[in-house]
Amino acid sequence: MTMVFSAFLSLTQMVITVFGNAGMIFNIISLSLQLVSSGVIVPHEMLSKTYQTIGELFPATYAANGYYTIIFGGVSLGENIISLLVIILVTQLVAVITVSIKEIVKRRSHVVKEV
Repeated sequence: MTMVFSAFLSLTQMVITVFGNAGMIFNIISLSLQLVSSGVIVPHEMLSKTYQTIGELFPATYAANGYYTIIFGGVSLGENIISLLVIILVTQLVAVITVSIKEIVKRRSHVVKEV
């Protein structure tokens, strides 16, 4: 449960860090896409290839698959856990790089103003 929360939080943080306040709009859109493409509302097999591909990019698919594996049994949670960890690591890395770049630009613009 903590890993699922961290994956969603990391994705949201990354989008807001990269796009600023406009990222909040993207987060609303991505939430809607995740509800449809995760296979919770409509089974994953019945979704079009487009929605299946979109679902592979968001953590809701792996969270739902993990819950289904726990409740109904299945092969392994390993793939879902690894996918969530990859999402967490990639989104945190992008957020850190974005903050670093913004800080460097801020310092350079501050130096230019002083000269």
